[in-house]
Amino acid sequence: MHGVKRQLGFIIALAWTFNAHAVRWFEVELIAFEQKSSPLLREDFSLEHKPIEGKNKRNLLSEGFNAQGQQQCLAGDSFFDPRPLSVKLTNANSSWLCNDDADYLAKFDTLPITPYALSQEHMDNIYLLSKQQLQFDDTVSKLKRKGLQPLLHTGWRFPEQSKRRAPFIKIFAGKRFVEPVSYRISEVVSQQGYVSLLPNKLAIEPSVHQDSWQIEGLIKIHVRHYLYVTTELDIRYDIDTGDTQTARMSQYTRVYSGDLHYLDHPKLGIIFQIRKYKH
Repeated sequence: MHGVKRQLGFIIALAWTFNAHAVRWFEVELIAFEQKSSPLLREDFSLEHKPIEGKNKRNLLSEGFNAQGQQQCLAGDSFFDPRPLSVKLTNANSSWLCNDDADYLAKFDTLPITPYALSQEHMDNIYLLSKQQLQFDDTVSKLKRKGLQPLLHTGWRFPEQSKRRAPFIKIFAGKRFVEPVSYRISEVVSQQGYVSLLPNKLAIEPSVHQDSWQIEGLIKIHVRHYLYVTTELDIRYDIDTGDTQTARMSQYTRVYSGDLHYLDHPKLGIIFQIRKYKH
């Protein structure tokens, strides 16, 4: 009886392994760059857009940019010293630990073009490509020679999945747009003894805002006979009045693996390629 159970378990494990490796894997590499402003541009980007939303989101870049900050901390860059300011002032010359759980991402005013990742070769889960695994360094150099500003150069490996199951990959890059601090007035109610008979006090509290990045949005890649790419990105930029405006790139594209593709927008360009991985 035990022999039958072991044999059955072996067959199930073998079937699971076969199915896992039967799923095709791909890798995508992309470069996002800022377009040159043109005096001939007459498009109006002042329209308000609904927030970009998508279920089943994966945030690979936060981990990569945070790891990049940790690498700079380990290299002795005091800007990425994770200690509180009070500790830095009182122990300026003491050494510090570059802990894994520190928020290095919060220290960036402008993000690195390429997030840090270790080189990996597996088909267990979606993961970022390392800088050594990227192939478009020459393209980045060509863009710079043309006076264009690359904002993001990265890539990731992923399994073949349907439109419903494929995750949205969170994209953000470029410089940080700091939201101005605003304040709201609230009543402070006290119910302690006779104090409760007095008029309520007013308190001025800062409203909580979340800073934004120059590029923010989502990219999804799914397979249905062909490869399909859904792109929803917001591009923030300063205008002559000193205010900030947001333009949106929203595209749905059918692509072929191995081909070089280009997504065009007056404010943003994206060059990308999807390649087969181990098949």
